[in-house]
Amino acid sequence: MKVTGHELAALPKQASANDALNPYKEALREHFPSREALLQEAKRQTQRQRMLKKVTTGVTFSIAFAFTWVIDPVWHREEMHTMVGQQASFDLKDGSHVDLNTNSVLVVEQHLYSRQLQLTQGEALFTVQHGWRPFTVFANQTQIRDIGTIFNVRNTDDGAVVTVVEGSVEVRTANAQRILTKDISVTTQAGTISESRCTSANVAWQQGRLVFDGTPLQEAVAEIQRYRQAPIVIQDSKVGLMRLSGEYDINAIESLLKTLPLSLGIHVNYQTDGKVILSK
Repeated sequence: MKVTGHELAALPKQASANDALNPYKEALREHFPSREALLQEAKRQTQRQRMLKKVTTGVTFSIAFAFTWVIDPVWHREEMHTMVGQQASFDLKDGSHVDLNTNSVLVVEQHLYSRQLQLTQGEALFTVQHGWRPFTVFANQTQIRDIGTIFNVRNTDDGAVVTVVEGSVEVRTANAQRILTKDISVTTQAGTISESRCTSANVAWQQGRLVFDGTPLQEAVAEIQRYRQAPIVIQDSKVGLMRLSGEYDINAIESLLKTLPLSLGIHVNYQTDGKVILSK
C-alpha cells in the first residue's frame, strides 16, 4: 500500500489527538464500568438472588413448620360415653384401646403431633399403641403422659386417681410431678400427688367386680352409687362408719344392698321412687 505525503503528514496529528484524549478516556472508565465488569456484576447479582431465594424459602418453611408444631392442629375428634351402670370398649384411630367404666365421658383428639384425651368424668383404662406422637390424658387438672403402659384413670371431685397396670406413666399437676411404675397408684388433689401401692380394688371393675376390704360404709356407698341411678342415703352417721368387706358383682347392685342387713345388721328401706335409705 502506498502512502502519500499528505497522509504521512496527518499521522502524527492523529496520534497526537489520541494522546490528548487518553486522560478523558481513563476518567470515563473510572465512572463507567467496562462490558466485562458489567457482565461479572450481573453474574454476581444472579448468584445473590438465587442464594436469597434459597434462604427465604428455608426460613419460610421453618416458620411454617414451627407454627404448625406450636398450633398442633386437630385432624380427628370423637367423643365416647357410657350411661350409669354401663361399661363399653373402644378402639382408637391410632390403634390404642380404651375401656370406659360407668357414667364416663371421654373426648379423644388426634392432633398432627400429639394424641390428647380429656376424661371429663368417670373412669377409663387405657391400653396405648406406642408411636412417635405422645399420648396424654387430662383429668381434672391432672396430666398423665404415657411412657409405655396400660393405666387406669378416674376423674374425682378433687382431682384424679391414676393406677399403673403395666409399664410407667408421668403424672403432672400444677405443683408436682411423679413417674409411676407398675402396681403404683396416686391420688391428685389441689395440685399435690399422694402415692400408694396399687390394690386390686382400683381396677376390679375391669372384671365386673366391686372389692371392699374394711372400707367405711360411707365410702363403699359412694362407690356403689356410681352404678345406680336412684340415690342411696345413709341416715345415721354411725352407720356410715361401719366397715364393709367382700367382693360383689357390679351387675347385681340390688343384691349387694339386700345383703347389708345380714353383713352389717342395718336396715335397708326402699322408697317408691327407687331411693334407698340405710339406717340402724
